Amino acid sequence: MADAAAKPMGQGQVVLITIAKIVGVLASIYFFLMGLDMMGSSFLVLGGKGAGDLFTIVDNPISGLMVGILATVLVQSSSTSTSIVVGLVGAGQVSVKYAIPIIMGANIGTSVTNTIVSMAHAGERLELERAFSGATVHDMFNFLSVLVMLPEEVIIGAIAGEGGLLYYISKGITEAVVGPETDVTFTSPTKFIVSPFTDLF
Repeated sequence: MADAAAKPMGQGQVVLITIAKIVGVLASIYFFLMGLDMMGSSFLVLGGKGAGDLFTIVDNPISGLMVGILATVLVQSSSTSTSIVVGLVGAGQVSVKYAIPIIMGANIGTSVTNTIVSMAHAGERLELERAFSGATVHDMFNFLSVLVMLPEEVIIGAIAGEGGLLYYISKGITEAVVGPETDVTFTSPTKFIVSPFTDLF
C-alpha cells in the first residue's frame, strides 16, 4: 500500500490533472460572471419601477455616497455593488454623473467590514488596538480619497454643467473606445459569453 502511494504519476496523469485544473478555473470564472449578471438582472426586476424611484435620491452626491456605502455594507462586496451600479448605468436608470458618488461610497462601504472584524478583538485591549489600527488604514485611505475627489467632482460639475474630472475621464475613455456621439453600442464580451445560460432564467 505504501508503494502505491509513493509511485510517481505518469505524464498522462499530470496532463489530465492540469487540464482539469484549467477547466475548473475557467468554469469558476464563468459561474462568477453568470452570477453577477443574474444578480444585476434580478435587482432590476425586483426593483422594477421602484428602483427608478429609489435612485432619484442620488441627484445629491452625498445621497449617492450614502447609497453606495449602505449597498456595499448590505452585500459585503464592493465588487458586487459596483457591478450592480454599472448594470443600472447600462440600463439607463442611473447616469454616469450620479454613479460616480455611488461607486465612491461602495469603496468606503467595503472597508466597514474590516472595522467590524477588528471588533472581535474587543476582549484584549492590546489586540484591539493593533487590529483596529490596521483595519482603519483602509478606511482612512478611502475617506481621504473621497474627501478630495467628491468636492472636486461637485465643484467642476457645477461649473461645467455635466460632471467633474472623473466624469470627463470616463467620457474620454468611452469616446476613445466607441467614438464620439455615435449610435454604435458596445456589446459586452462577458454578456455575450454568459447570456446563453442566463437567458434561460
